[in-house]
Amino acid sequence: MKNFSISVCFFHLNQTLNEPLDRVSPQADLIWENLIKLSDKLPFTELKNLKSELACYEFDRESNVFQHKTESLNLINLWLTKKQEPIELTAINQNGLSISGNLQTFLLNDTYAFDLTLSPADSDRDILPEELYLFEPSSLFLDCSENTLGETIWFYGETAVDDTKCQDAADELVTNFLKNTKFTARLVDEGKGKLLQVPLFEYEISQGNQPNKRYRILVWINNRAIDPDFTSAYDYLFGALWTHHKIEYAYQQGRESYKAARKIYSELEAKIQEFKQDLPLEKLQKILESMPEISMQYQRQLRNLQAHYTTIKVNQRNHQNYLQKFWQPGDISTWQEFGKITCKRYLDQIETYLSYIQPGKDLISEFINTLRGLVEIEQAKFDRAAELREKERDRQLQQTLQDNEKEEKKRDRELENTIQAVGTGLGVGAGVAGVLASSYQSIEKPWALPTPQHPLLAPHPFVMTIALSLLCGYGLGWIAWFWTKRHLNQKLEESSREQQTLSASQNPPINNILQQGETAIDRRNNG
Repeated sequence: MKNFSISVCFFHLNQTLNEPLDRVSPQADLIWENLIKLSDKLPFTELKNLKSELACYEFDRESNVFQHKTESLNLINLWLTKKQEPIELTAINQNGLSISGNLQTFLLNDTYAFDLTLSPADSDRDILPEELYLFEPSSLFLDCSENTLGETIWFYGETAVDDTKCQDAADELVTNFLKNTKFTARLVDEGKGKLLQVPLFEYEISQGNQPNKRYRILVWINNRAIDPDFTSAYDYLFGALWTHHKIEYAYQQGRESYKAARKIYSELEAKIQEFKQDLPLEKLQKILESMPEISMQYQRQLRNLQAHYTTIKVNQRNHQNYLQKFWQPGDISTWQEFGKITCKRYLDQIETYLSYIQPGKDLISEFINTLRGLVEIEQAKFDRAAELREKERDRQLQQTLQDNEKEEKKRDRELENTIQAVGTGLGVGAGVAGVLASSYQSIEKPWALPTPQHPLLAPHPFVMTIALSLLCGYGLGWIAWFWTKRHLNQKLEESSREQQTLSASQNPPINNILQQGETAIDRRNNG
């Protein structure tokens, strides 16, 4: 093929919903790092020094590196180069083939994009399918991240073959291009499309038998010796590629958001299954504490789904507007079908996702409100029971102190009574003994000692008087002490009973009140 070229169109978000308007995403640099990395295989000097040519970077002399400029987000012009023009790549030699290049960099709203076009330096040089390895095909499938919208690899060449042979030529190009890669390709719509009246073949890329929506291959074979008005249609073509990738990206992200929401919903169901109204307070609180995180994650996925729906809706309209600028009768029908049929199917599917997970939002709110109500009720019961327990302990402590004080006063009064009774007894006994002692006048009688004739003698009258006085004094004193102490103790007991009756009337039992909070405390202890 003559006038052969390979164009790599790459689209990458520089911002997501997670970043503020004056900040770029941490992964925004990947698109430009991809080009710098590509220079290892295709050693274009301009690719190695790319950041010095881009308006979104400035050189920091302190750190000696290029840093991202947030001012680049406010660029009005779509060009992202400082000179506002394409970067021409100096030709390199690849095993005898001189390859030149052209790089166009853009800022499209929230998207960084570039168009890297590679071609033989000699445009008349025929390129055989077997020579495509010289363009390092595996390196042209650039790395992707969560911010990557997608990549389209576009072949163009001129050859003198019949229309019936164009598909075979396109298949041969794609087969040789993917020979040493991990991808396979499938032709879309059996090659019935055209672009600007020139046959166009669209291939869907698969990886591991699964479609990989990030990559597409287009083969444009000019077999009619005509010069399509590609320059005037370029901006619209590039816009159509951009919106196509953005729609596919938004739909895939929407599916991921739905899966994440379903996973979170299953966690919610587990919490609901665990929930019972009579759970202990600690378990209710534990469930309630886990709910804010579940709620926020669920709300975030719901928000993402709504954002993806809006993205598809807006870009569907933009995609159709771009097509209207260059599409001609007989041109690629699949692109129009994508804008009208495929996008509608995507929107309907996102609406279905939303209808499934929207009720979960209300369920989460109701569940949280129910948990809060039960926790507040159980906490109030527990606090009331704890307060009553505390009051009961204070009352018992006060009662103990009062009882101790009463016991101490009782012991003091008993001691006083004992002293009084003993004094009374001693007084009575001493009085009686004195009367008895004074009634005897034999103290002056002589003392007689035992003799052999009278070994046993009667006690001396004085001894008899003393013994009788002691006996009578002790006996009458004990009787007086006993009756006096008994009388005083009876008075003490009567006084104590009167005080207890008065205290009971002033401090009624609170057992009935405590029963209201007993259940909450027992449940908490058992929990």
